[in-house]
Amino acid sequence: MYTNVVAAIIFYENKILATQRKYSKNSEISLKFEFPGGKVRSNEKKEIALIREIKEELDLKIENIKFYYKNKFDYSNINVELFFYTCNVNSFSINLKVHNSFKLLDVTQLLSVEWLKGNYSVIKKIQADYNIKE
Repeated sequence: MYTNVVAAIIFYENKILATQRKYSKNSEISLKFEFPGGKVRSNEKKEIALIREIKEELDLKIENIKFYYKNKFDYSNINVELFFYTCNVNSFSINLKVHNSFKLLDVTQLLSVEWLKGNYSVIKKIQADYNIKE
C-alpha cells in the first residue's frame, strides 16, 4: 500500500526552495533535502493538503498551485506515491518549524545538495523542462 504525499516545488524570484530535514537515525532521510510537503489526510484534497502542510511547516502562503509530476518510491519503512505541484510565493518570510535549514537554488544548482531519493526523478524532469544538462 502506498501513502499519498504532496510536495511543493516553490518558486521565489526564479529560485526553487529546498528544505533540509532534521537529523534522524534513519540515514535514508537524515539531513537530506526535500521539496516540502507531507501526507494527505483521508478525504482531503491534495491541493488542500499541500496548502496546509506548507503553512504548518514553513508558515508560507503558496499561490498558483499546479500539478506537475507524480511518482512512486519505496523507502525501507514506507512506500509513498508523491504528487509534486509547482507554486510560488509573493513574499518570503520563512519560519522553519520542522526542518533544519533551507536553500533557494537556481535550477542549475538543484543537484548541489543531497535530496531524498524519491525526489530525484522530479529533479530530472525539472532540469529537462529547463534544458539543463547534467
